[in-house]
Parts: sequence; structure tokens; C-alpha cells
Amino acid sequence: MGDLFSAESMAEYSAFASRHLFMIGIWVVALVAVIFVQIKIWTANIKKLTASVASFRVNHEDGVFVDVRQAAIFSKGHIAGALNITAAEIKSGKLQRIENAREKPVVLVGKDKFDTDTFNCARILKKNGYKQVYTLEGGINQWAIDNLPLTTKR
Repeated sequence: MGDLFSAESMAEYSAFASRHLFMIGIWVVALVAVIFVQIKIWTANIKKLTASVASFRVNHEDGVFVDVRQAAIFSKGHIAGALNITAAEIKSGKLQRIENAREKPVVLVGKDKFDTDTFNCARILKKNGYKQVYTLEGGINQWAIDNLPLTTKR
């Protein structure tokens, strides 16, 4: 087996790339997209809180849980005392219900750890002057897995 970076191997790589330009282009675009998203995440400086830390911040620092899921899903089970302000409402600037929480902890709750709406909403709140914006690590799914209480009461 030849050296990975030998002249012979490099010639094979070049020949492969010239025969498969479309596939190489797709991989380059995907790599650039992944790098862009990762830089966006790093520069946003949005911290994730575990359920116990989030509960402490809400209960002892007069914070608020904001559930960004749709109202129909929210009504099936949510954290007691959480406000339901959907991602669409936050994106359109409807922040009146949390206007008094600009200096207090705001913990955004989404579906799970892959919920991009939660991250995007956190960025929007930071841009709108909210000082302590966090996301709940693992979202409502992790909350339930940790066997923490959910309610259906409004």
C-alpha cells in the first residue's frame, strides 16, 4: 500500500476529482455550510443550562421559562409556569410578555437538543437587549427523560 500523500496517490486523487466534479462540489458546499454554522454557534455565545441549573435560575433569580414550541404541542405538556411564546412570535418581535425580563434569566425551552428554533430565538432575544438568555439543554424531551414534572395547566 502506497503512501497516502505520495506523488502517485496525489495523481489518483486529482484524476478522481476531475471525473467527479459535481460530487466534489457538493462536498465542498457541505463543508463550508458546516463551518459557517459552527462559527455562528461559537460567536452567538448562547449557554445551555441543565434542568437543575435552569430551575435554580428561574426560581431564585426571578427568571422565566419561555417555551418556543407551538401552542398545541405546549398544551400537551410543559414546565409549570412556563410562558408559551412561539418561535414565530419571537421572530416577529412579539416580546411584550417578557419585556420585564430583560435583566433576568430567560431560559428558552424547545423540543430537544436539535431544535434550531430555540437557538435562533436566543440570538434574537440577545439582539433585542436581553442580558441573560439561555437554552434548556436537551429541551423538553430531556426534562421528561429526567423525570421532572410537566403540566397541562395554563
